[in-house]
Amino acid sequence: MVVAIPEVDFSSPNAAEQLRVACTQVGFFYLVHHGIPDTLKSQVYKEMATFFSQPVEEKQKVLANKYMRGYTLMNEETLDPSVQTRGDTKEGYYICRHVPLDSEEMQLPLHGPNVFPDKIKFPTFQETMEKYHVAMCELGFNVAKLFAEAAGAKGSFDGPGLFDKPMAALRLLHYAPEKSDVDAGVFGAGAHTDYGLITLLSTDATGGLQILHEGKWIDVPPREDAFVVNIGDMAERFTNGAFKSTLHRVVNVSGKERFSVPFFYEPNFTCQVKCFPSCVSEENPAKYPMTTSGQHLVDMYKITHASFETQSPTATDNVV
Repeated sequence: MVVAIPEVDFSSPNAAEQLRVACTQVGFFYLVHHGIPDTLKSQVYKEMATFFSQPVEEKQKVLANKYMRGYTLMNEETLDPSVQTRGDTKEGYYICRHVPLDSEEMQLPLHGPNVFPDKIKFPTFQETMEKYHVAMCELGFNVAKLFAEAAGAKGSFDGPGLFDKPMAALRLLHYAPEKSDVDAGVFGAGAHTDYGLITLLSTDATGGLQILHEGKWIDVPPREDAFVVNIGDMAERFTNGAFKSTLHRVVNVSGKERFSVPFFYEPNFTCQVKCFPSCVSEENPAKYPMTTSGQHLVDMYKITHASFETQSPTATDNVV
């Protein structure tokens, strides 16, 4: 089943209203005129295709460390353990904001150095991913501010200590050329809502993403000119449930491999997540207890990632 996914034109003076409508009705939208160069996105796909084509022994040289940076194995993540009979049929690679080992931020979970493959074998991998991460952080912050404006809380994300050290995670995902079997509990990615604030997804031309809308799973066709954007559980908390964190999954019906690049943009670890005043009233009191951005993410990673907090850091020469 295919229905029209809303579109938000980032260059439009009506972008905030477009986002408000999309987030109250669907929770997903296409973001166009976003400003990320096609050439940069193409280079990211080229680099990730080269990396994921390597033997597993080569990829395991940069296995994800305890800071959730690096390579994650096929079937390692299980996003819907109540339904899935085995892990998601995908492998991945985490690249986050780099935190040096001598930084005070190392005291916080999910903060640490990135790991990258050997520069002799992959000479432009690190440079490409770092350039993309910087560009997406800028876009993510601008979308976050637009989100606050759409919720009637313009300026709420402009203060200090909110996004100056964002928990921004770039993931490279490679889905196996294996057809999903919904009845047998085998999925490209099990049904889930995203944990954080905003996800900006780039994907290749292979379909598979589905969202749950009005009780039915509907397809989200890929678009080369747009990011598929959805809001997560934090966004729902900030808006007291007015904006929807929508269930979604990946179902491989083609039997082809699939590449996608989600970018998860979250506030600082210590940022308080509580309802915007504009979304609370005497008739509509706060539905969610206050939490912090970081603790919420830590709790969710423990549930869905088998290796979280169990892997030792990778070799020092890969920590850059």
